[in-house]
Amino acid sequence: MKRNTGKNAFVWVITLCLIFSTVGTATAAASVSDIKDHWAESAISSWVNQSLVVGYEDGTFRPEVKVNRQEFAALVNRSFVFTEAGTIEFTDVAQTDWAYSDIAKAKQAGYVTGYPDGTFKPKQEMSRQEVAVTIAKLLALKPSTSADLIKDLSSIPAWSKGDIGAVMDQAIMTGYPDGTFHPLQATSRAEVIIILDKALKVKAGQGTVVPTPSTLPVTTPVPVTPVATPVVPGSTPIPGATVIPVVSPLPGTISQPILNTATVAPGTNVTISAPAAGDTAWLAPTGTTIFAAGANMTSLTGNGTSTTVTAPLTAGDYHLFLVNAAGMSAASAGILTVSSVAVGPSPVNLGTAGNFAILAKTGISSVPNSAVTGNIGVSPIDATAITGLSLTMDATNEFAISSQITGKVYASDYTSPTSVNLTTAISNVETAYTDAAGRAVNYTELYSGDLSGQTLTAGVYKWGTAVLINSNVTLHGGPNDVWIFQIGRGITQASGTNIILTGGAQAKNIFWQTAETVSIGTDAHFEGNILSMTNITMGTNASVNGRLLAQTAVTLDKSTVVAP
Repeated sequence: MKRNTGKNAFVWVITLCLIFSTVGTATAAASVSDIKDHWAESAISSWVNQSLVVGYEDGTFRPEVKVNRQEFAALVNRSFVFTEAGTIEFTDVAQTDWAYSDIAKAKQAGYVTGYPDGTFKPKQEMSRQEVAVTIAKLLALKPSTSADLIKDLSSIPAWSKGDIGAVMDQAIMTGYPDGTFHPLQATSRAEVIIILDKALKVKAGQGTVVPTPSTLPVTTPVPVTPVATPVVPGSTPIPGATVIPVVSPLPGTISQPILNTATVAPGTNVTISAPAAGDTAWLAPTGTTIFAAGANMTSLTGNGTSTTVTAPLTAGDYHLFLVNAAGMSAASAGILTVSSVAVGPSPVNLGTAGNFAILAKTGISSVPNSAVTGNIGVSPIDATAITGLSLTMDATNEFAISSQITGKVYASDYTSPTSVNLTTAISNVETAYTDAAGRAVNYTELYSGDLSGQTLTAGVYKWGTAVLINSNVTLHGGPNDVWIFQIGRGITQASGTNIILTGGAQAKNIFWQTAETVSIGTDAHFEGNILSMTNITMGTNASVNGRLLAQTAVTLDKSTVVAP
């Protein structure tokens, strides 16, 4: 990175007005009117009073307006005094764009890159994890495991976790009061001022934070012997649950973590068949130092009976510790029962539509040879609307078969009870569509609908626009986690791209509710159940693990569909 090292680290701020006045004309420094009682009021006021940053022509500063990639690049260039511009060939950045020079400098400095499709996405909002990665790179911070202790760890991909931990160690960025970090959340103008100000102080050797010692008592762990068959009178482990022994140390001491651990997902409730009265069980994320765990630990007090106590935990592996206040021996320890609870919303009930891999109202067509594993059906249109599948009618006339289908083909004009069953299934599709569209939303307009290259954890996502998939998208979560995507328009997936499931996530628990056309490109791979108000089109050699449930037509082209 080339920088002007002869200048003081803080000379950059006088140029911030060039960045934060990208909308409208900058106004006088002292006239901003909308920061009173804002959490960043002091820092913003200081900068404004020194004419280091300015507001808008209407007298506002708009501290919560989100900062996009091109604005952030310009801020970093000026704050870290990067002056040398390199050559860029991003397809979505023109030489006439105001940020062209700053993006060229950022690329030359090496702290930003483009996307695999050759774009820079200059107007895409900067997420907190992207800001953390950039700051860590600029300050050459060593990756840290501190992010392992935050509550929404499951939403942090591997590529940003170490850098998030590093900036947290330096107190450049912190989590929220509830212990979360919100890595996917866009960063505001106020946050950028605070973060860059702290980063420059750390760079100047003025702001490194020394961790505060824990208030937990430091005692000498006492070696304990695990109980072969721990029992709590009257307690019954939940069927299929993982049972972990609680090992009691001597009175007043804190045990070392037991060897057994339980893997849970975000929001999972952990149930303890309570240890003896007076004992306190503590759950802490794996890697937590017991004497410095503090608020990272969850306390569950035993009552000596089979009554259970629940506490919601975030994703990850947990160790169990026990503070023994009753002087019990190891032989009388209790058990910990961990039961898995699904993350995200409850699944959308597909009803009898779940018996189909493809179900459509106006037709199903195929360019041979497609391969479908599961039943297909059309209603209220009749069998003439099924084309390209070379159907052979069964002797019962209730269904047909095809060499392209591992399953049965149903149409509204086939012998009873097929027509009635199809009417019910189509009604179930409509009900499922309405159900999915009405679920309470966790994330709104995330990434402006462009999911390219993103990793999404379980939850309900909503967009008023179309959703674009121009590079691989990862859905990460456990086998019981659920995703619901509410999409105001359609889905366009580029050729050769994939939706990838990790962590045990299953296609049957993924629901894409769309108001317009779903288009899956050539050689692309899709995961999940599509509930489309209109048509679904698959490109040549495209594949889907899931169901295609369309309220108009489904079109295949040498495509593969496998019902989960």
